[in-house]
Amino acid sequence: MEKFLAIDADLCTGCRSCEMACSLKHDQMCSPQMSRIRIQKFGDVGVSVPIVCVHCGDPVCEKVCPTGARMRNVETGAVVTNEKVCIGCKSCSYACPFSAPIYHPAKQKMITCDLCEGDPQCARACTPKALVYASKDGATMIKKRRYASLLVDQLKPPVAG
Repeated sequence: MEKFLAIDADLCTGCRSCEMACSLKHDQMCSPQMSRIRIQKFGDVGVSVPIVCVHCGDPVCEKVCPTGARMRNVETGAVVTNEKVCIGCKSCSYACPFSAPIYHPAKQKMITCDLCEGDPQCARACTPKALVYASKDGATMIKKRRYASLLVDQLKPPVAG
């Protein structure tokens, strides 16, 4: 059964444990700058929202990558970056509606959630259960993921024209 990382923004406390677990897993250090998940804090309304790749069905990040470094992992379904091919141009991040691909400062490459090969450490570290690795057939979890995405859109500051 295919699974995905579901987000319930109502439960996020902004503790950033997910960021620490992610960077520890991938870079053996606790550093928010090296995490593939980010906590976006909206202090004026007191809301924190985890921002992570949703592994779109038709990922625009894959289409805009000039080197073909963005691709889907057939085993996990995650849209990942082949760091050997990535040139760090950030096109994927600019094209992503969530800005989910992150520029890794040490590697100078783009990184994104790879679902930790089917065992996302961010979800394990999230004690309030704002992040849950769930089956795609879970209608409640899909509803929560859509809600989080709508919440992010509503909280974005207006673009100055």
